[in-house]
Amino acid sequence: MADETTTDTVPAVTPAEPSGVLDLRPPKESVRAELCRLGLEYSSADAAGVESWRDYQRGVLATFDDSGTSVTLTDVKTNLGRTLTLDGLKTVTRIDTMTAAD
Repeated sequence: MADETTTDTVPAVTPAEPSGVLDLRPPKESVRAELCRLGLEYSSADAAGVESWRDYQRGVLATFDDSGTSVTLTDVKTNLGRTLTLDGLKTVTRIDTMTAAD
């Protein structure tokens, strides 16, 4: 009979602060944090795990590349988009689309 080995694949969740507060925000220096700052919210992930984020009011779709280090922001009405890294996202102050332009 072979030895049975089990591995816990779920990471342990520990409070970020001694006060017991569980901080579920993305790291400050991350593509996800920048998408949140720009008003996008998580939408879904496909079978390969590629995430999609959306801003329904502005008509923006953001999809991650395979590595998760860059994201393509697309106007859902025109299908025009740009791929940006974290440094590029940090410089964006607003996203104008055919749906919404301030």
